[in-house]
Amino acid sequence: MKQNQIKELPNLEIENFENIFNIYQNPDGTYFYNLLQTIVFPPNLPSNLFTYYTIVYGDTWPFISYKVFKTPNLWWLIMIANNLHNPIKKLINGNILKIPIVSVVREVLDQLGGRNG
Repeated sequence: MKQNQIKELPNLEIENFENIFNIYQNPDGTYFYNLLQTIVFPPNLPSNLFTYYTIVYGDTWPFISYKVFKTPNLWWLIMIANNLHNPIKKLINGNILKIPIVSVVREVLDQLGGRNG
C-alpha cells in the first residue's frame, strides 16, 4: 500500500521520492516504508526516450531536476535512469546524465500512483 492510500497519513505530491516505497504498519500502529523497493530502467530502452544533460558547477540533484522538469522533486528519477545510488556523492562537472523524457516520467509516476497497474 502507498502512503496516499492511508487516510491517517498526509498526502504526498505524485513526484515525491517516498512514493516508490510501500508502507507497512507495525503491530503497535506505527507506519514504516519498505526501503528495499526499487525502480529499474531496462538497459535496452531506446535512446529517443531520453535527453541528455551536462553537469555544471553548482548543480545539485534537486537543481538539475528543477532545470529539466520544473520541479526539484524528481532528482531520484534522474539518479535511477543513470544507475546512480548515492545522492550525496559529489557531482562531477562535465559528466553527462541521461534524462527521461516527459512521457517516460509520466508513465513511471502513473505506475507508482497505481493508475496503470
